[in-house]
Amino acid sequence: MSDIRIVSYLPNPRVYKATIVARHSGAEIEVIGDQPPEMANWLWDYDAFKMTDANKEAHGAARRMAKTGFSGALYKTDAFLRANPFGDIPAAFAEDGTMGIFESNSIMRLAALTGPNAPALYGDSAAARARIDGFLDKTLLFADIIQKYILSGASLDAALHGQMATAFQNYCAALELALGHHAHVSGDALSLSDVVLVCELALMSNERRMADKLAAEGLLAILPELKNYPALYSHVTDLLERIEFAEDLSAYAESILG
Repeated sequence: MSDIRIVSYLPNPRVYKATIVARHSGAEIEVIGDQPPEMANWLWDYDAFKMTDANKEAHGAARRMAKTGFSGALYKTDAFLRANPFGDIPAAFAEDGTMGIFESNSIMRLAALTGPNAPALYGDSAAARARIDGFLDKTLLFADIIQKYILSGASLDAALHGQMATAFQNYCAALELALGHHAHVSGDALSLSDVVLVCELALMSNERRMADKLAAEGLLAILPELKNYPALYSHVTDLLERIEFAEDLSAYAESILG
């Protein structure tokens, strides 16, 4: 039995935070899921599975109306909602399914604290761990804007593009400064801070699908500006070339690096 079971739409760079870290900690992770539109046909549960029409009828009590990120009906068991009262995915289960963990950074932390090599990539002192958490918190703010931007669809306008561009510039400038003092984002050792960096840039690389809309609005793609931050660009390049990262992120590397 795996140490951690994750239910999510796939592919999902935010899930890869945990799988990358698990290659360092030795945690055993099982990822269950499907393409985003197909998750409406799944029973969201520790024992998640893709349902037939007969299964949907049998699990009618689990039918709920989607609120965020999905539309229509979704099937979430009471047990799923006890484990994750926010009802979203990715959702992880630990301790044989009795403990629910939600939010990708928390799932990643669980991977870092689980397995024969744990703790992994999470600092060797209370101060180092707190510094890593600071970078994780700042990246969450950046990630929130990324999500709004890449999911904007027809609502994309110059204001949202400007908000994304400013957030990108501020985030990259801070990391460029940090990498001027240390080999990695939060210090001299590889940490969770580096993992969230590349995974959120992988998510942002979905900007390439917005090319026609950006052109129609007279807007330029933002992610190619990563090259304007040489230390950060070099660091991201190095991370993407490491086998522990490439196993999940190789398909995103070209779009991230341009």
